[in-house]
Amino acid sequence: MEKYEYKNIKTGEIVEDFMAEDYVLEKLGITIEPKGKNGEMTQEQIENIEETVEWFFSGNWIKEEVKED
Repeated sequence: MEKYEYKNIKTGEIVEDFMAEDYVLEKLGITIEPKGKNGEMTQEQIENIEETVEWFFSGNWIKEEVKED
């Protein structure tokens, strides 16, 4: 399984891919309340979160594959 991280080209900060969603939502001050049945996220919410993460990291960030030794 491939692992990725995002590296800020200005600050050197690194965010691992599994933390990216939480990192972005926290940085943007976004709280999401699941609106699906049984307290789950709707497909639309999931897609919006994915697009927001992609947008956030499209600026001063580089997505790099993490090499496992």
